[in-house]
Amino acid sequence: MIVYIYALADPFTKEIRYVGKSQDPKFRLACHCNDRSRTWKCNWIRSVIRRGARPLLVVIETVPEGGDWKEAERAWIAVGREAGWPLTNCTSGGDGVPDLPPEIRARISATWQGRKHRPESLVKIGRASSQRRWTEERRSKMRARFTGRQFSDEWRAKLRRSISKLSNGQVIAIRRLLTEGVSQYEIARRFDIHQGTVSNIKRGICYQHVTEEAAEEAA
Repeated sequence: MIVYIYALADPFTKEIRYVGKSQDPKFRLACHCNDRSRTWKCNWIRSVIRRGARPLLVVIETVPEGGDWKEAERAWIAVGREAGWPLTNCTSGGDGVPDLPPEIRARISATWQGRKHRPESLVKIGRASSQRRWTEERRSKMRARFTGRQFSDEWRAKLRRSISKLSNGQVIAIRRLLTEGVSQYEIARRFDIHQGTVSNIKRGICYQHVTEEAAEEAA
């Protein structure tokens, strides 16, 4: 897929204010104009729109399929900063945000603190996750990331609780709560277990042998 490195220029001063990448720059410009985030870029674009105009779009490089668009984007941002362009880019470009300014990180953190997904959103997230298939490259990165990882005492205690044996009655109760639409995280909190255990019960990976009849006999 071809990737375009583009620049957004101020229609009044003709100064380049932003450098980005997209497979469809015109559509990306429309997204920028509709974005209501509180960032330097969005504030500048809204100021342009309030004056009755839109940023000027200029494609500055075409990266062919298989090319390194990340390096191209970083290079153009570096060139712009060295040339004194008043860029509104918050990072040096490419994937991820390793050099996001502290004030932006603090704003993102404050935005997400205490936020909870709505029940319908959790259902959508769960459905999407169940259909996700990781590539071997992604799996390798995940293995490398977790190899040698040290868990805190709090997490070790939680893991010990999550693998402890549940009674037949508890398993039946968990299944009933799942059918009633109670979230897996809420169920895990009630039974003081890990959410992964609840997920395994729902998918039939563990406790398959537990039936309501078995639970009644054990009681």
